[in-house]
Amino acid sequence: MKCIDPHTHTYFRGPEDLELMSVSGVEGVVLCSYFPIQPTGASTVFDFFKFLAEEEAARLASYGIDFRLAMGIHPKFIPKYELDLAIERVLAIFDNALANALGEVGLETGSEDEVDVLVKQLRIANEYDRPVIVYTPQKNKETVVERLLQILKEECTEPSRVVVDHLTPPLVPKVRELGFNVGLTVQQGKLTPCDVKEVVEKHGPEGVIVNSGLGCEPSDPLAVLRTAKYLDRSGIGGRDIQLVTYSNARSVIWF
Repeated sequence: MKCIDPHTHTYFRGPEDLELMSVSGVEGVVLCSYFPIQPTGASTVFDFFKFLAEEEAARLASYGIDFRLAMGIHPKFIPKYELDLAIERVLAIFDNALANALGEVGLETGSEDEVDVLVKQLRIANEYDRPVIVYTPQKNKETVVERLLQILKEECTEPSRVVVDHLTPPLVPKVRELGFNVGLTVQQGKLTPCDVKEVVEKHGPEGVIVNSGLGCEPSDPLAVLRTAKYLDRSGIGGRDIQLVTYSNARSVIWF
């Protein structure tokens, strides 16, 4: 069984996890930009992006893990100063074809500054026809998702290239009816394989993308594979399993 893990932050993990993913059937990952600090200025953003595109990309390749880079300014990573320079760097990344997707970007509280940064980045993704991985917060999720969906409807010309991530099952139909892809994160404190099973049984596998959110929080490098096996044991059909743990992610981000 093989899978793609379409939302990871592997730079927080040691070589043992990368080796485990490589030998267990994780064919590819999407490396998303996120760091849990607020930068003082744009230089920190520049350095972080450079590290992802060079050092971490090389590390993944050394373990034989195929990858795609998603780069952008997370709402928790908005610099205090020189924001315009940071946005210009995001533009330069796509102008120079250094990333495959924009991400992860989104809203934490829904403040005006967060909305402004998000909208500017979505317009860059539209200009370069790149997929977008959208972050949704733990707190006030339903309210913030409503605001996010409003922004995405206004700004995104191609909903099928957008993954609205870290969703809870009750939000799935609202996201799918607008044509956006549903990101389900199987991780401690978020969703379980059983939650994924219930979503697939109730709403079908189309547009559903399972990920681990692998990073500095308690998380499992084999979460997508374990979910696939759980779905198989639970009687979910092989085609549906392949869609939610492999093919849907490939069709959105691997191009």
